Amino acid sequence: MNDRARNRALYDAISAIDLTNKVVFEIGTGAGLIAMYFARAGARHVYTCEMEEQMYELAVQTIKQNGLSDRITVIHASSTEFIRSGDFNFSPDIIFTETLDCGVVGEGYFNVAADISKIAREDTIILPSEIRQYGFLVNSEEFSAQNNVVSSEGLDLSGINRYSTLSYFPVHYNLYKARTLSATEELRRYTYFDHHKNANTFTLTAYASGVSHGIVSYFHAQYGKSVVTNDVRDSCHWHQAFHPFVEPIQVKPGTEYSFTLRSNGAISLSN
Repeated sequence: MNDRARNRALYDAISAIDLTNKVVFEIGTGAGLIAMYFARAGARHVYTCEMEEQMYELAVQTIKQNGLSDRITVIHASSTEFIRSGDFNFSPDIIFTETLDCGVVGEGYFNVAADISKIAREDTIILPSEIRQYGFLVNSEEFSAQNNVVSSEGLDLSGINRYSTLSYFPVHYNLYKARTLSATEELRRYTYFDHHKNANTFTLTAYASGVSHGIVSYFHAQYGKSVVTNDVRDSCHWHQAFHPFVEPIQVKPGTEYSFTLRSNGAISLSN
């Protein structure tokens, strides 16, 4: 809630839309901030879904405190449940969601995309309109150690590694010892009209030799002319994502490596 750069970016994006007589559908209410932005910017009505009971109750209370209960309806349900119900009896002019995590897909991206594709018209404004995911090869024993245990005081603890994360986990890139081994490249583009869980391939060219333990990724989500991001060069509330390799990869400068990015965010070297 105190990520001022993120809040300003979203406020500017919403303020730039002509909301006269527009109906907004938000997926993921949180504390109600974005719904209130839309209401204050002139939307006729905002419908917003929140699955988590405590957040739902907080949003209802916060919206009431700000005198906007007559313009905002908070639904205690997932977007899928609400869309399937008889209460979903409107056609939204704008659909907003920020159901993203550090690696894009971990908060149910593909389910949300499927819901949006069912209800959006050709002229419906979708925010974000596009999400671009970027990444680079990294050497970091410290990142790897968060997901891999060998021993402690001479005791073998390797059995717990069967529960290691295979897709990705959050890291604050600048707080750990790490060495980049490639330039940053685009890994994938996401839009909410494409909800298919297809694997995606991309290539990275190493510019230094070393052992790569995985790939660090971040995203740029396009909200109108504003961008919300967890870019490693910015300060924000989000972490970046670390996608560990099952086995570290020895890379050589000038060599191009092909990778597969799966729908759960796992990345592996392509055959």
